[in-house]
Amino acid sequence: MTRLAASEPKLAASDFKLESIDLYITSRCNRRCTYCFLPDAYFDRTQHMTPATVAAIVGWASGGATEITVLGGEPALHPAFVSIVCDTAATVRVRTVTNGSRQFRAALPAVRHALSRVAVSLDAPSAAVVDRLRGRGAFADAVATVDELRAAAVPFDLNCTVLADTVDTVPDMLAYAEASGAGRLNMHWFSPVGRGALHAADQSVPAADWRRRVLDVVAAYRPSRQSFTVDCQVAFDFPVPGADPGVCAVRDGTNLQFLPSGAVFACGMLLEDETLAAYRWQDGALVRRAGDTELARTTSPCGACPLRPADGGHHPICIYNRLATV
Repeated sequence: MTRLAASEPKLAASDFKLESIDLYITSRCNRRCTYCFLPDAYFDRTQHMTPATVAAIVGWASGGATEITVLGGEPALHPAFVSIVCDTAATVRVRTVTNGSRQFRAALPAVRHALSRVAVSLDAPSAAVVDRLRGRGAFADAVATVDELRAAAVPFDLNCTVLADTVDTVPDMLAYAEASGAGRLNMHWFSPVGRGALHAADQSVPAADWRRRVLDVVAAYRPSRQSFTVDCQVAFDFPVPGADPGVCAVRDGTNLQFLPSGAVFACGMLLEDETLAAYRWQDGALVRRAGDTELARTTSPCGACPLRPADGGHHPICIYNRLATV
């Protein structure tokens, strides 16, 4: 990688309104989910973010972000996963997202005290459905990891991507997540990007169905456990609590996503195309990229996300708009 030119201004964490940053520390994964938002090319080249790079980014972010999320691929497949988590936790809160791999469970005793919370990816409360979507044994892996997190008293959430094939399970998923002991169920609308665009384009839930079969169901759900919450993506410009078409992850600068290649994004739905990255991490500094990037495409207030198409007259809004429930 070339070194920075003297004319390239280095950006500080204080130049953003950071609440968190996401570190994609490895492109290795033990699953090849057809609906992943990352592209085939990401997984085809095995890349690990070096511990030195992680430490440099964490040091940079300590001036703003209060939480670091460690992701992959499957982050526990990074050969230095344990040291990365433990070293980072000495500076800032660390969260990780796992598919429940056996490698994560093997690392759990060494990282349990360093992790502020863990998100386990589980898209349906059914072994038959999850294994069909993620591969044989995926459901058992996730459940075993949840059991070990609960036994170790590590706070955990469940991450659920709602697909056309799983939308019928939303009511059962709400009940399952609460009964599991999770602190939160984080529900995403499936965006056909990355591998999903090539291998699962028919899995997007239409906007009208998302409103009726997901948002309305979540809004009506009343947890019996006060410590359990549901965090659901609004996805489209429905007049529901939490919807704000003016929110834009790119313009607002509240979150940054660092990839092993050095590409840095402000929007988590653009990771499929590294040429759209607004920034890059290079020579120990964050710099803005020139040209046709996510930043160039979202500079003007638009009232809807210009990077995703409308659906049946419903305009998409930022993925960070979350349904406010009572």
